[in-house]
Amino acid sequence: PFPQIWTSWVVMGQWLTALGGSILVFEYMYFSLQVNPDEQNVEKHFRMAVKEYQTSGVQAKVTALIVVAFQEHGENVEVLCPILVNIAKENQMSKKLLG
Repeated sequence: PFPQIWTSWVVMGQWLTALGGSILVFEYMYFSLQVNPDEQNVEKHFRMAVKEYQTSGVQAKVTALIVVAFQEHGENVEVLCPILVNIAKENQMSKKLLG
């Protein structure tokens, strides 16, 4: 099970959703910097990545998928971990930059 610091599944779900979103934003920002080597303003790329995450539908989709995963599997870490990794892989925003 998850550590007892979690006061509720809602709090844990919110934390994991924020963490997953951060990973996707930073991954997008990294590849954006690689694709645009002449424009190395990190703050600009970060803002662009956050905007893309918020407006592309990825944020809503990832949030919904994480909620479903927890509803279906509770605190079964061995089942949840690969599901959460798969959610991140399937929703990589960098595919737009590299594809």
